[in-house]
Amino acid sequence: MAEELERKYLDVRRDDLRPRLAALGAKPAEAPHFEANVLYDLPDGALRARHELLRIRTREWADHADCRLTFKAPLPDMLVAGRPVKRREEIELGVDDARAMREILLRLGYRELARYEKVRESWTCGGAHVDMDELPFMHCVEIEASAPVLEKLERRLGLDTSPVSANSYHVLYLDWLAARNLPRQDSFVFDRAERARLRAELGLGTDDPS
Repeated sequence: MAEELERKYLDVRRDDLRPRLAALGAKPAEAPHFEANVLYDLPDGALRARHELLRIRTREWADHADCRLTFKAPLPDMLVAGRPVKRREEIELGVDDARAMREILLRLGYRELARYEKVRESWTCGGAHVDMDELPFMHCVEIEASAPVLEKLERRLGLDTSPVSANSYHVLYLDWLAARNLPRQDSFVFDRAERARLRAELGLGTDDPS
């Protein structure tokens, strides 16, 4: 088990942030890749009611893929430099077969709650892990680090005045829909043309291994 402390920086594009990271001596941790995520819950919505998350995540690069099962539970949010950060307890393990893991969860009584996709690129810098995400509805950067490291790094990257959030992507998506008077939905995936374009840029085929 681990405690995750992170802050989201909204509407920051990875092409803009990458040169700033490189200038600080940051190192690429994970090359750009395609992520497919499936969330699960019990039929009575018990996990969502407790703000817990159960997820199968499949990640694809041009030469390999992997899959992880993750459980997250909330911890009290906190402020760093007067702005919110999200704290979560996280338990994660590698999974050899995403389809088999899905079948196990279904046999145990879980149901699919939502799907979401993104392209992610990750770097490490001074004890921090930086994820740069492209989602169907926004671009976002997440920094995961201890409070002192996070505060220092966001200043050095010029993110200390960027809009931030301690909310999940799901909550941010619901806010995005509401701001546009669009009906609520839980899943956010790329449309077929955009998915094909992104996967082609990453050197991937059209098949989803999950």
